[in-house]
Amino acid sequence: MTPKHLHEMNDLRDMGRFPLVIYAGATGNVLVTIVATWFLHGWNNELWLLWPWAVGLLALNLAPVVILRFLDRQLLKTPPIEHMNFFRDQHRFATWVYAVASGNLFFWIVTAWVFFSMWREPEALAGLLAVALGVTTFPAWVRLFRH
Repeated sequence: MTPKHLHEMNDLRDMGRFPLVIYAGATGNVLVTIVATWFLHGWNNELWLLWPWAVGLLALNLAPVVILRFLDRQLLKTPPIEHMNFFRDQHRFATWVYAVASGNLFFWIVTAWVFFSMWREPEALAGLLAVALGVTTFPAWVRLFRH
């Protein structure tokens, strides 16, 4: 596999090259979002609240990227994907990667809202967290078992 830098990502399969810590961060973000959605849904479960909640969380997730891209004068000096550092390089992905990540987070927010509209018990939260953990870490498991 030829080396490819973060800003050169042009294929969904490139996301399979991330260091494992990147999967851990993305998974943690999804799990925290599901828990926060569970609490918000318990406080007020009116459907109109889903839209500002989802958009607000996506904006909150993208705000550091926008700010760091504005401040970084070396955006195209990126390391190979396999050698990226989450804190140093989180804003240096190809732009489409943020759309995919935002779509993924939006999926989990809506899924959680719908799920919690049917089941509110803590066991439902635990079950959804287990499913999200398995699904969001799947690319890492595939890579580990492939070798």
